[in-house]
Order: sequence, then structure tokens, then C-alpha cells
Amino acid sequence: MRKRMCLFPGMAVVLLFTILFAAGYTTPAIGNVNTVQAATKKKDISREGKKKRSIIKGKIFELEVDKPESVKDKNLTWNIKDSSIVTFAGKERHDDDIKFKALKAGTTKITCRNTKTDKKINFKITVKNVKKATKGSSQNKTIYEKGSLKRSIRVNDELELEVKKTRGVKEHQLKWTVEDSTILVFEDMDDGIYDDEMEFVGIKPGKTTVTCTNTANKEKVTFTITVK
Repeated sequence: MRKRMCLFPGMAVVLLFTILFAAGYTTPAIGNVNTVQAATKKKDISREGKKKRSIIKGKIFELEVDKPESVKDKNLTWNIKDSSIVTFAGKERHDDDIKFKALKAGTTKITCRNTKTDKKINFKITVKNVKKATKGSSQNKTIYEKGSLKRSIRVNDELELEVKKTRGVKEHQLKWTVEDSTILVFEDMDDGIYDDEMEFVGIKPGKTTVTCTNTANKEKVTFTITVK
């Protein structure tokens, strides 16, 4: 009878460890590692809108960056490379959106920096003088190719296409499209698809067309691109 009583404590210990193992007490360390790894993958700031902007002299405009909740407004610092061309329109220097004023014709760079990660977002700003409209100017709006209409690049190489535009045609009216995006794609979709110049990257061998359309009058310029 005493021998049976001595067996119960040992059986209880085995049963306890069996229950703890089944309940997952051997895995929390792994779970904690996964949680820490996931937490370290923080999203940083990114550009809102186009990288290149064209502004009329005297106009006030706004630039904006997208930020995660972990980044505070005080962590964002804006800087103007040439303050004689563009200046701040207010006193604010630390925010995800800042207003600026175009002072004179020229080109400058505006940078937003995340002081926590040193990530920088650049905007290229071109200030233009006001152009007086002339009668019948709408009939003269046109675009035409700059360089050859037939281009050839290799896979993973970059290609820049550009059109010339006559007076009165705005960059935001020029829309670019790719016929076969499995062969050629836009180099940076964050910069948008409206401009007088656009960059592309070859994806795989083949031939496709790239078209720039003046959305104001539906006039088109089409490039034929061969990726080797």
C-alpha cells in the first residue's frame, strides 16, 4: 500500500509537465522574437504627389509627405536649397505639410528630413514667370517628340523619354501610358504619370509603345521601345 502512495508524486510531476507542454509554455520565447522583429519594421516617410513641381512666380503652394504614427511632426525638418527662388510662406518648419511662396524664376530643391532616421524626401521646384495669354493660342497647343521615336534598351536599364511642348501646354496636361507593362514600366510611380519627360525601366525582352497624350486636345506622341 505504501509503494502505491510513493508513485503518485512522480506521476503528478509527469502529468504537470505534459499539461504545460500542451499549453504552449515552451514557445513564448519564439513568439516574443517574432513580435520584436515585426515591431522593428517601421514605415518611414514617403512623398505625397509629384517629385517635380512647376509653380508660377508669386504663387503660394504646399508640399506634403506621408508619415506613420510613430513619426511626430517635430521630427520633420524642411530645408530650401535656394531661398531666393522659393521661401517659406509661414513660420512653420516642422510638419508633414508646409506652405511655400515662389519668389522668382529658377529651379531649386526642397527637402523634408526625418531627424529620427535621417530619411530625406526631395522635391524639385521650378518657378516660372507669368505668361500672358494670346488670342487663338488654344489652336497652337501641340506636342512633338524630342529625339528618336524608336528606342532600344536592355533589361533592367533605365530610359528617359521627353516631348517638346508649345506655349500654353502645361506639364500636368501631358499623360504617359505604356502599352505592355510586362515589358516596360515607369521607373517611379510616386512621381506620377503627368510631365513633359518620364523615366522607364526595361523588365523583359520584347517590343512595346509608350504614348504621351496632351489631354487638352488629345494630340499624341508615340515612341516604339525595344527591350533586349
